[in-house]
Amino acid sequence: MTGTDSSSQQESVPQPLARRRFLGYVLAAPTLLTAARLVAPPEAQADVPSPEITELIDLNEVMTAAAAPTSGLITVEVNTDGTVSFALPRAEVGQGITTSTAMLIAEELDVPLARVHVTLADARPELLFNQLTGGSNTTFSTYTPVRVAAAIARNRLLRAAAAEWGTSVTELTLKAGTVTGPGNRSADIGALSSKAAGVRTEQVTVGLKPRDMFTFIGKPHSRTDALAAVTGRKKLTLDLNIPDALPTMVCRPPTINGKVKAVSNLQEVSSMPGVTDVAVISTGMAVRAATFGQCIDAVRALRVSWKPGRAHGKSDASVLKELKAAELPLGLPPLTPSVEETFTFHFRSNSALEPSCAIADVRPDRAEIWSSLKAPIVAKEAIAGKPRWRRSRCPRRSASP
Repeated sequence: MTGTDSSSQQESVPQPLARRRFLGYVLAAPTLLTAARLVAPPEAQADVPSPEITELIDLNEVMTAAAAPTSGLITVEVNTDGTVSFALPRAEVGQGITTSTAMLIAEELDVPLARVHVTLADARPELLFNQLTGGSNTTFSTYTPVRVAAAIARNRLLRAAAAEWGTSVTELTLKAGTVTGPGNRSADIGALSSKAAGVRTEQVTVGLKPRDMFTFIGKPHSRTDALAAVTGRKKLTLDLNIPDALPTMVCRPPTINGKVKAVSNLQEVSSMPGVTDVAVISTGMAVRAATFGQCIDAVRALRVSWKPGRAHGKSDASVLKELKAAELPLGLPPLTPSVEETFTFHFRSNSALEPSCAIADVRPDRAEIWSSLKAPIVAKEAIAGKPRWRRSRCPRRSASP
């Protein structure tokens, strides 16, 4: 598949964008760097009278619309070694989004999946809702902007090769990361990356690969990180080697939001081998020691009496009873035939393989945090508000399974 992009013209009257064309940017950078810009074409606007909003939009669509304004801030980069880089602004916690995102890029760029490197982005406050992981929304909301950025990169590479060889883009093909043209000429995308780079940021339009030409999207594929995960080679937060970092664990209350009432053996635990600190925190008793084994021993030795939390004395049965009692009856019978069923979804912990953890490097004037966070911007604001320091660097995500 070949394609072209076109630079936007300065016009007083904006031209309508076709439904199958998308806006994006080639950014000024030493190597090829592209991004998408999502807009709603006029044809997609609803006419009046229209259905109720609840019939047209759900939570996924709300989250996607909230993320769209900053979609141009996430970029696809073609490196000089022929690899493609993308910093995913969502948390990989086992759902496989690093693999699915790599598949989207490989699809539009026509490069081998092994050459697409998807990493997890640092916290970026300017991304707003684009860095919120939840609601099974990641692929739903990044599907189009990631493809658009990759498609723009593809077309820029083709144009760079055409200019280099003095031929037309329509005579070129890009497959498996190599551009080929008349006279058996060929060039790897890495060799073309600098030539395709933008000397200034410019707006372009691009079309996406049609569904019947997909080779990655919608096709079964093993996770790119599966082998490393099952063989213990995948690096997680706890694998980071931060100088002078000491393990810290928390003795937690038996009920949700329970608080420490008293500790009968605080001095004894503080004197245990390796223990450096024992302190009351909002969620329990924190213990820091030289090793995790010493932390575990100290936490198990603590004799804490607790103030009851808000869920004290409650059970699944009592909570379900409260929920049923709070359900309001339907005011008017439906005007159309309907089917009613009751489904009960009990609490489930969708936990990743990696335990919930973080590493904090706290200094007098700053703090740097490594953790797999679904809302790192919110975490950054909360951390910055702690009295121990005045400001913090952006929390960095870990490579979760």
